[in-house]
Amino acid sequence: MRFAVAVLLFLSTSFAAFAEGHFRILELNDVYKIEGLENGSIGGMARIRTERLRLEADGTPVLLLHAGDAIFPSVMSKYLAARPIVRVMNMLDGTPGGFDRRMIATLGNHELEKDDPLYTLGRLAESDFRWVASNVHYCSSGNCEQTFADRLTNVFDTVIVDGGNVPVGIFALTVDSGNKDYFRIDHNDETARWAAVRKAIDSLKARGARVLIALTHQDFVDDIAMAEKFPEIDAVVGGHDHQYVQQTVGHTVIAKGDADARSVIAWDIQVPDDGGLPVIKTERVMLDATVPKDAAVDKEVQRWMDALAKILGPNDEIGQTANLLEGVEPAVRGRETALGNFLADVAKDWMKTDVGFVNGGSIRINDNIPPGPVRKYDMEGIFYYGNALVAFDVTGAQLTQMLNDAVARVDVGDGRFLQVGGVKFSYKGGPPFEVTDVQVKRRGSSKYAPVDPKATYSVATLQYIYDNGGNEGFSTLKNGPSKPKITIAADPVKNDFRKATETTIKALPNQTITTAIEGRIVHVE
Repeated sequence: MRFAVAVLLFLSTSFAAFAEGHFRILELNDVYKIEGLENGSIGGMARIRTERLRLEADGTPVLLLHAGDAIFPSVMSKYLAARPIVRVMNMLDGTPGGFDRRMIATLGNHELEKDDPLYTLGRLAESDFRWVASNVHYCSSGNCEQTFADRLTNVFDTVIVDGGNVPVGIFALTVDSGNKDYFRIDHNDETARWAAVRKAIDSLKARGARVLIALTHQDFVDDIAMAEKFPEIDAVVGGHDHQYVQQTVGHTVIAKGDADARSVIAWDIQVPDDGGLPVIKTERVMLDATVPKDAAVDKEVQRWMDALAKILGPNDEIGQTANLLEGVEPAVRGRETALGNFLADVAKDWMKTDVGFVNGGSIRINDNIPPGPVRKYDMEGIFYYGNALVAFDVTGAQLTQMLNDAVARVDVGDGRFLQVGGVKFSYKGGPPFEVTDVQVKRRGSSKYAPVDPKATYSVATLQYIYDNGGNEGFSTLKNGPSKPKITIAADPVKNDFRKATETTIKALPNQTITTAIEGRIVHVE
């Protein structure tokens, strides 16, 4: 009841000017776990359906906008080819099998992670709602002049939807997600990106759009840059950063919710009849245990949970943890965690190095493991992506630079944030941030000592970080003659980070993880 009253009070706020159009937006982004977090007590698709019903209760049109990363990645998508998420999203209008004219999604970078395009094309075709992609080109036999809209009837370059007697124009941007032979994204080339935005806006205006919405899956800084360059955009409904953030640039409102629907954004937009700018209000809505689950959607979620269990088998116990192992993204991408400490120590110990690094973006569970059993499904979530362990040497100056790069975008939950072992440091400011007081505990030593900029230190990390670190923001790992040379272990355990972790747990006294937060990373305000 508390939740319902708060939402109704927000939505009933009156505006001084009479509006010719009034509509709402329910925004979600980066929803990977249809069942929700913390054993289903937070988030989940069934609560999203409940929130939509509340927003629609007084008859005001509600647009359900998903800002990307829906199809992949999740444990369920990995084993069930992403069918569950689309089936459940099709139910969010309450009419299974019907086409939802007011639901629109954009492609996230993970939508395009599979080498085989049939995964993505198949799930898009099964969607009983529209997708918008304005800067993604479909490539066929090397020809990338088509867009995804040329391939599928429910995918569009831009779309206009009714927002309460007001035509609302929507275009979408997706961050570049790497090289595959079936798509090209106009994003890294800023000229091409801005050309795609200009083309989309001009098309929408020519068709009479009164309100312009950018549905984006890109970095927050890119959203800000776009709003500065194209001030006619009224709202940026964004994803990709995985945590709540909001900012107004000129009159453009930018907002993103937390990943996995820990929070969603409720927008209230009224359009004055005098031709003035839309009046926009937003509310961050926490989908916690006070929000009931929609029974029909929850039943479908449980059906897919049962299907997953049939594939993975029993959720066997791997070991125990004495402390809370935080795996939610705002934690592993933003501060020291016991889980991050443990994983970094595993990497360091298996590779026999001074320092261990594990980037927060590689820890995919986005959930917490409370004190007690650590189970097979927890491992499936943490290690969604397979990774080998590698080692390389850096100078103390390079080590410090890697830490500076790691915290450069900690304020927006960037996946480059490093969980660390064998090193501790402080960082101040923000943004920009500056690393200070770096200390290293060399292998075999029991004490930390200040980093020596000219000394050599050995580092263990994931193969992914070494291979892609330059693109992820680590200047030390940019490809070129100065990039450190790596050692790749022949040991099959070291070539599988999950196997190394499970082997470590089983060898612990009482098979219990006792790692805690111990001040390895400190933010000085």
